[in-house]
Amino acid sequence: MIALCGMGGVGKTTMMEQLKKVVEDSKMFDWVVKLVLGENPDPIAIQQAIAEYVGKDLSETSKNARADRLHKIFEGMSEQGQKKILVIMDDVWKEVNLKDIGLATPLPKGFKLLFTSRSQYVCAQMGVKTSSIFDIRVLEKAEAKTLFFRIVGLCRSEGNDPELQKMGEDIVKKCGGLPIAIITIAKVLNGNIKEAWKETLSNLQNNDLQDLDDIIYKVFEMSYNNLKKDDDKAIFLLSGLFPEDCNIPLEDLMMYGWGLSLFTKVNTLAEARRRVNVCVNNLIRANLLTQSGSMGYVKMHDLVRAFVLSNFSKLKQASIFNHDDMSLQWRIEDAHESYNRILLKCTDMSEFSVDFTKHADLSLLILIDGNRLLKFPKNLYRTMEKLEVVSYQNMYLPSLPVTFVHSTKLRTLCLRSCTLINDDINFIGSLSNLETLSFANCGLRRLPSTIGKLKKLKLLDITGCVSLCIEDGVFQNLESLEELYMRASPGQPIRFTDANCDELEILSSRLFALELELFENKVQSKYVSFKNLERFRISIGCESKYIEKYSFINTLDLVADCNELQECNIMDLFEETEELQLQVKNMNNLEDVSLHHTFSHLRVLHVSMCPILKALVGGINRVGVIGFQKLTFMSLVDLPKMVGLCDDKIELSEMVELRLDGLPIFTSIYSENSNICAPQSLLNEKVVIPKLEKLYISSMESLKQIWPSYISAGNNNICNLKEVTVRRCDSLINLFPTNPLPLLNHLEKLEVEKCSSVEVLFNIDFEHVCEMDGYRTCRLRCISVYGLDKLKELWRIRGGVNGSDILINGFKNVESIEIRFCKGFTNLFTPITANFDLEALTTYNTWKIGKEIDGISKGEITEVDDYIPNVTYPSYLLRKCHRLQYLDLREDKRVGDVVFEIDDQSSKQLEAIQLPLLLPYLEVLKLTFLEETNHVWKCNWKMFTIPQHQPLQLPFQNLSHIILKYSHKIKYLFSPLMAKYLSNLKFVDINRCNGIEEVISSRDDEKEANTTSASSHKNITFFPNLDTLALEFLLCLKSVDGGDIKTNTIQHDQFQISAQVISDSWWFCQCSRKIIICKCDALESLIPWYAVAHMKRLEELEIESCNRMIEVFESKSINYSTSNSNVDEGSASHGAGTTLTSPMLKRTTTVVVPKLFNLKRVSIIGCDFLPHIFTFSTLESLNQLKELKVKKCNAIQVIVKEEKTTSSKVVVFPRLESLQLENLPKLKGFFLGLNDFRFPSLDDVVIDDCPGLIMFTYGESKTKKLKYIRTGFGKRSLEYGLNFQAAFPTCSNDIISKRDVFLFS
Repeated sequence: MIALCGMGGVGKTTMMEQLKKVVEDSKMFDWVVKLVLGENPDPIAIQQAIAEYVGKDLSETSKNARADRLHKIFEGMSEQGQKKILVIMDDVWKEVNLKDIGLATPLPKGFKLLFTSRSQYVCAQMGVKTSSIFDIRVLEKAEAKTLFFRIVGLCRSEGNDPELQKMGEDIVKKCGGLPIAIITIAKVLNGNIKEAWKETLSNLQNNDLQDLDDIIYKVFEMSYNNLKKDDDKAIFLLSGLFPEDCNIPLEDLMMYGWGLSLFTKVNTLAEARRRVNVCVNNLIRANLLTQSGSMGYVKMHDLVRAFVLSNFSKLKQASIFNHDDMSLQWRIEDAHESYNRILLKCTDMSEFSVDFTKHADLSLLILIDGNRLLKFPKNLYRTMEKLEVVSYQNMYLPSLPVTFVHSTKLRTLCLRSCTLINDDINFIGSLSNLETLSFANCGLRRLPSTIGKLKKLKLLDITGCVSLCIEDGVFQNLESLEELYMRASPGQPIRFTDANCDELEILSSRLFALELELFENKVQSKYVSFKNLERFRISIGCESKYIEKYSFINTLDLVADCNELQECNIMDLFEETEELQLQVKNMNNLEDVSLHHTFSHLRVLHVSMCPILKALVGGINRVGVIGFQKLTFMSLVDLPKMVGLCDDKIELSEMVELRLDGLPIFTSIYSENSNICAPQSLLNEKVVIPKLEKLYISSMESLKQIWPSYISAGNNNICNLKEVTVRRCDSLINLFPTNPLPLLNHLEKLEVEKCSSVEVLFNIDFEHVCEMDGYRTCRLRCISVYGLDKLKELWRIRGGVNGSDILINGFKNVESIEIRFCKGFTNLFTPITANFDLEALTTYNTWKIGKEIDGISKGEITEVDDYIPNVTYPSYLLRKCHRLQYLDLREDKRVGDVVFEIDDQSSKQLEAIQLPLLLPYLEVLKLTFLEETNHVWKCNWKMFTIPQHQPLQLPFQNLSHIILKYSHKIKYLFSPLMAKYLSNLKFVDINRCNGIEEVISSRDDEKEANTTSASSHKNITFFPNLDTLALEFLLCLKSVDGGDIKTNTIQHDQFQISAQVISDSWWFCQCSRKIIICKCDALESLIPWYAVAHMKRLEELEIESCNRMIEVFESKSINYSTSNSNVDEGSASHGAGTTLTSPMLKRTTTVVVPKLFNLKRVSIIGCDFLPHIFTFSTLESLNQLKELKVKKCNAIQVIVKEEKTTSSKVVVFPRLESLQLENLPKLKGFFLGLNDFRFPSLDDVVIDDCPGLIMFTYGESKTKKLKYIRTGFGKRSLEYGLNFQAAFPTCSNDIISKRDVFLFS
């Protein structure tokens, strides 16, 4: 988790947006989810925002159910940690429970969180480490001046007017380094006269502004006063009424502005919409509004919004975003003047908290987000006769207030996404001055004839209606109507009557805007007039596919016969069409339906399932170049007869993305230079697409090549390609030419899926390798292949490479390679001796690739020598991907006996090559389904020494995560001597590996390794960063750290001694903060006796279904020979690791007592041979224990075992909050000694299905916070304290006072 913190307006959100763009452009994350929380975050709204962001639906109603659903959605997105997901939470004001949005702390695998907030404290409360909170401060003086003069267009070094320079510096000084203030003022002064500069500086100087808030206020006031047009000011003030950080719909600004008569010299809604667009653009340029990431919206900075709402004397409007916020309500209740405009969020309201009767001058009322049935006061609108605009959004309404009839000035009524319990809207016909009326997404089922009485109505929106019935006379009487939107809910078409059709035919000739589906209803397209339409979204023969609420582009979706389209004159709209989808029978080319109409505004074109279409544009009777000047996207799908785009030259000058799917005739995409008019090539020299960035090719059954075998650097059609995706082209053999580098100047991403004939992606002739030096800007970052059964390698260098030292660096920027389901795959490149540069490769992911080990390309390896490694990554191969950070091998058949070989002897055969360290940057290692692998690491211990002084770099020094699954021949993870390499190890997960017997073992160490210089271990710290150890479903696991002590020979200075020693590097379990053990049936004890006294890092312990476990913490008596300083707890005693020192032999006998000073949570479930959890002597160290859960353990008789030397002290658990004892048939008690217990923090106890329970404790047990005990039969009172099953006299205070009390605090 990372946080950007700083004051408002300092640029946190701007920096976050830039970071978001960088990670999206670089493909660092598979998913990026952005949320804006604001000052009063609503969990339900946040959950809905997440769902919409990732394209999912939340049908659940309760917060917890929705959170669980989001959690499952996130798990699916991450694919159990295989995908990287960045969640951005912008503008965090207060602590948010991550569980409410489907996350938890610690974050699931693959997740990263980025916060922006004004409060570092809030970020720390949410779990962000102090080192990960970055303070975004105001600009330094020099930076502030540079920013200001750059925006105003003056360079301080070019000798501009010195007076302006001086004034500019003084203005910057007054802005206090705050970017939003500097930018806002600079934009106002850009190109302005000197007097404006003087006035700005004077305004700042005359107000002795010490507080930055005052500066901001003054800045915005000046910006507002500098707006030259009243319309701009009006739209600015209206925008300030919307909720904080929300996307402000431009359509709402238009409708509200129209209702409030804000626009001067505007007569139609189309003119009003254009005016809003102009105003918004002016305000963006003035930095009073900002661009939104969504089409049809704009945003307002929260500081700007605060300025608008704070200036009551001028603006008279209030936005109450939380009805419980009394600081806002008192301003309304105590105002000396009536408010003109009010927005009220109604979440959790069942009745109004504001007395609207005090606001007789109210002209605009907006109610949003009511999740309860809202009871309207009687005669609510009787005292508000000046209302001109009423808007309800996302409200539950029992019925519309009939008192609307008193609002005689009402011009705009908007009901959007409201649930109408009673949809009787007959009374609306009495609102004679109504001009815009919307029931969008209210599921309207009936449109009464009284709507026809609205003679002034200009806009009617019934989008999202459900099987709507329209009473006769409605359309006929709406004589002023200009815009009609009537797209039905999916599968619920409007039930037009014959009379409706006749009326619509007449009405359509007067409309300027129309949204209509001519599908499964009686309306015939030939009877609808389209000639006056300027704004339209019309579908013929199909349902509309658009769900956008506010963005609107002129769209035609036509599924029909060519003759039908010609009859209805739909082609009259082609010139204004921005998006066109065609699925037309009997169409040879576009001219058959366009009838020579142009497509001058067309941006998006979909052509599909046209059975006889041969070319996009015909060449008959055409002269000159055919052009689609604004077309940016084109999709051609399932066109069995298509042979080309055009017979003549065609220019697609703005085309960015091209999708080709199901075009069976083409054998090539780009033509051979020698045969430019080859009919089987789609793109030849007559087709000009200079800006093409994305090319998608799918299901082209005859396609044999995409590019010709050789391509020239000057081909304009290919030079800007950034993404190429190829799928299901089974005849395809060659993807790239033999000189691919001209294509890679811009290409960033390559995906190839299920092309069964592809053997190699890049088949490069060595003679072209020398040309690669001319292409230093190769941008290829990501390569992904899937289901290529014949693929052998990604790169193949043909001819002359073995005797050459030429560096092949044309692909040195590749960062990610993913190879999945490619049975024949052998190597990344061949021959393996090629000097191939993959220095940027950070992620390598394989899944179900390659044949068995015997199928490796032996011939190519023997080009170097006769050594055939039975190892996946010997050190001489790893030099090719030295900076690898993420390695995931899943069911990779190429992996043999060993994954990594360190200091392998084969490397001596390549002594001339200076080898880099083995994967020093690797962070994550995932190994799954490696059927033939016996060793993850195999070391040449003859060359292995532990250095007295750590070098700057070590192999695997950054490895933090190891995940090993379903690899049944591996018996252990690594040797104890590997510990020196793994200093950054944080997470180890071994799961379902049936052969695993130990996590760490020295069983395969050579004899020389057992003669070790004791001094060489001195001051070596092992696993100082280990956080989690998870061992699950390991049926043969007997020990974590390699079993009992062994007799080793220790070389010390001038003599040898034989002793029983404990190698501290074996104490793997003692280094973990969290240990998870599940279904390890051969494990009898978890923590060995030689480690139990050093468990000071352990905080969480989870053990489940370990059927042979008889002790969690081994505590047997010990007889051994050791030195008086053989084990120096050193840093281990502080949880940082373990140090070995020199031995002096001495025989002792002792009993080891577990030390668990940081243990906070314990969960033991389903361990049937476990008789107890703790011994009494252990309790003294449990000062941090908060949760203890023991379930389904059939042999447990006590939780704490009494010892022979048990003292009579009072035992205190100072921090224990939760205790659960369930399904323990033999449990007799928590502790059966006579000691008294104190639980001052305990507030949750569950004791259920423990039939053998005699007494909780024989001594007295006291709890201060506990109110009851939860059982399977309900809640039990504390009449007898924790001994609820039988009355038992408590110990007297006199006895207790004589005892010693030890308190673990």
